[in-house]
Amino acid sequence: MLSKKGFTFIELVLVMVILGVVGLAVYGTFANGLNIWKRITQQSQPEDINVFFEKITFDLRNSFKLAGIRFRGDKSRVTFPTRTKFINDEQVKESIGQVTYAFNGRTKTIDQNAASYSDVFYKRAGQKRILAEDIHSLRFEYYIFDPNRKKYEWAQSWQDEDQPFGVEAEENLPLIVKVELAVEDDGREIKYVRTVPIPSACCWPMETEVD
Repeated sequence: MLSKKGFTFIELVLVMVILGVVGLAVYGTFANGLNIWKRITQQSQPEDINVFFEKITFDLRNSFKLAGIRFRGDKSRVTFPTRTKFINDEQVKESIGQVTYAFNGRTKTIDQNAASYSDVFYKRAGQKRILAEDIHSLRFEYYIFDPNRKKYEWAQSWQDEDQPFGVEAEENLPLIVKVELAVEDDGREIKYVRTVPIPSACCWPMETEVD
């Protein structure tokens, strides 16, 4: 009897069909998993944005003039003194410190860094957190009084020069901070805007309305 060697054409076709079916099944499972992950991510992003706005609003409203920590800001970053919470020895403690909110253009994230007063004094790194991901842009503006022009206006920065640890509190704070955040959804840009008054900046004489 002659022994069969190798595969016949029909056997090769059957193997190819089986491999194709298995491949489609694996691809379908992977695609479904990817779609589920995308939906979960898209659903959590609005929640992350809301958390960010609540945090920065709370911190800005609790900011104040403090010797040693200055209020500094530019169009993509703001740093100021406030009452904030820290995790120390697995315990949450509230203390006076410095908080920074910044947009990382490389990772497309909004980062928060909270440092205690002693951390700032000894130039130690604070506690860093990522508050939101897949952010297209983050922009800050500051409603201030320009003494040279003698008028109130929106500015892209507030005393953003780097100064050493001071011994006196600064005289003024911005009256209002505008926070503008943008994300992309199916090629469309969606913007979120919030204006936050600074109570401790009172009482600059308000002579004009905020535009």
